[in-house]
Amino acid sequence: MAGALSLGGLAAASAVLATAAVPTFPDNVVVFPDRDFVTVEGYQDHIGETATVEVSRGGTIVGSARSIVSEGDVAFEINHPGGVCWGDGTNLKVTPDIRAGDKVTIKFGGTAAGDTTVSTGTATTHAELSGSTVTVTGTYGTDVDPAQVEVRIVNPDLTALIGRRDVRAVPGPLTPAPKGGYSSSLEMAGGTFTARYEFVSADAARIAASTKVERFMSWQVEDADANRQGLTISEFGELGGPGMGGCPAGPGDVAPPKASYTATRSTADKTKLAVKWTPAEPIPGAAAITGYSVEALKADNTLVGARTAATATGVTLTVDPAVADYSVEVRTITGATIGDPFILAPQTGTGELPADQTVPILNATPAPGDTADAAVEASTVSLLSESAADVYFTTNGAPVVEGDLPTDTAQLYRSPIAVGDLTEVHAVAIDRAGNISKQVLGFYKKPIAEQPGSLTPPVLSQPTGTDLGKTSVKLTWAKVDNATGYQVTAATDAGVALPATQQPGETTNLTQTVAGLAGSRAYRFTVVAINAAGKSDASNEVRALTTENLTVGTAKWKASDFRITGTSSALNGTVTVYRVNADGTAGTQIGTLQATLTTAAPPAAGTTYDWRLRAGVPTTNPGRVIVRSSNGAITAPFTVTNG
Repeated sequence: MAGALSLGGLAAASAVLATAAVPTFPDNVVVFPDRDFVTVEGYQDHIGETATVEVSRGGTIVGSARSIVSEGDVAFEINHPGGVCWGDGTNLKVTPDIRAGDKVTIKFGGTAAGDTTVSTGTATTHAELSGSTVTVTGTYGTDVDPAQVEVRIVNPDLTALIGRRDVRAVPGPLTPAPKGGYSSSLEMAGGTFTARYEFVSADAARIAASTKVERFMSWQVEDADANRQGLTISEFGELGGPGMGGCPAGPGDVAPPKASYTATRSTADKTKLAVKWTPAEPIPGAAAITGYSVEALKADNTLVGARTAATATGVTLTVDPAVADYSVEVRTITGATIGDPFILAPQTGTGELPADQTVPILNATPAPGDTADAAVEASTVSLLSESAADVYFTTNGAPVVEGDLPTDTAQLYRSPIAVGDLTEVHAVAIDRAGNISKQVLGFYKKPIAEQPGSLTPPVLSQPTGTDLGKTSVKLTWAKVDNATGYQVTAATDAGVALPATQQPGETTNLTQTVAGLAGSRAYRFTVVAINAAGKSDASNEVRALTTENLTVGTAKWKASDFRITGTSSALNGTVTVYRVNADGTAGTQIGTLQATLTTAAPPAAGTTYDWRLRAGVPTTNPGRVIVRSSNGAITAPFTVTNG
């Protein structure tokens, strides 16, 4: 096939690649043969230049792409979300089926700058679970150096249990993982290997064994500083082909239609189901498209279907009107081969739901400086991405990713990063689909801190009005020069500090709402200013009273008995009852009775009241009433029922 295609600007497809060497650290060409995916790391001396990557087999180029080198640990990727497709910038519009023995070369201006030869190592069985132990076995050839391999299992669900999205086994006996959670070993002999993982948590073992994508990673060279280059990552269980929408198909496959296909049920005639699609683009050198197969399946897998010519763009199927939900499969036919199905949702008419190919966005606050001289002053750095993404970082300038996984030195982000005298942050977000964000890359430095005790105490304002809630108090204070944060302390009216679980966290704001308080209670508050050197003395103390939470539970009237019950958060006091004016305000008092607030029976908190009028009962139902507490709280209008 390759001999029939023009490369346009590259060497002819039958040309032999120039000899190149494995890149030297920190440059690297990482190959994922099972996904036909390549990631280029480093090459930061070529930022802004266009690189050409070629895949050769037996001296013939079978795949190629061009991309501009970007700043960061990852220069660019091919056939992966956020990267470029095979065929970009060249006329070889095919996603190569990368195999063991293929050579992947990177060039600048026609000069080879490094290559990786795809290794033979691979897992041959999926992970097997026995108790809390998971085992992976596989094979490797003579091209693999047994001292330069790892076996990994990747599953983002592991992050919550062991703090990483992957577990790793390196050659040698059973050894605890540096960050805990499991121990692992890797035995290699005679072309076969066995990786064993013994987990502390049975749940972690179960998750690892359920992954069904086992990685054998092998490096071609290792330098004197233990930096490894020329990496092949074989992923047993992964499928090849285009890694994102719009990329060329593989040489032996034609993808089912992907552009604007729908399945729509007729509203006038429930026996008709219209399926429409855009014809798949044929691939040079691949088998020609001879038609399409369309099937509508019931839940019991019985079906109706049709086959069409290659020129067709739709069919109308006659279906059972009593069946509301049909699954629709559209397949491309190439000679005697039928392509993989795409599941449609006829009730929505939206067609196939695509896989997640959206690269997460990662933001750093504050944004970093581009160079050490332009380092941004900050005490901490916050990293924010989508909730389902794991964020990893390094603070010593070391790369944060290798291939598509965090490096050994990368840390899982859990809280703001403390900044040292000069901190170089590298960070990425990796979502559950494995998409990797554009890197955060830059410099921070610690602010010039004042000496301990030089911070002046904040001035805390007295809360009033809407600052006082039923279960909260909003505090406000004046800015303190050189402060990087503030810490509020809350205490009872007797001056006893509330438990640590009720104390508010440190904040950089000049206001903070202390929540989780009891209603109609007095509290005392202070605040201190903080920077890297220490804390200031405490501010002035303010006393604040939360407002009362007053409710009406029942209100019933009859000629000889008028009764209202409810609750209050106050510890004591009385309540009175009023008619409601037309504008919703409290009107005239009903009777002269005042009901006493009584301590509620445990486990309820606060007090209750039972206002009951048997003499002087209004001759008619008053309609709506308002209850007012002697503590100042007042309820909303409440409707009185007869009974």
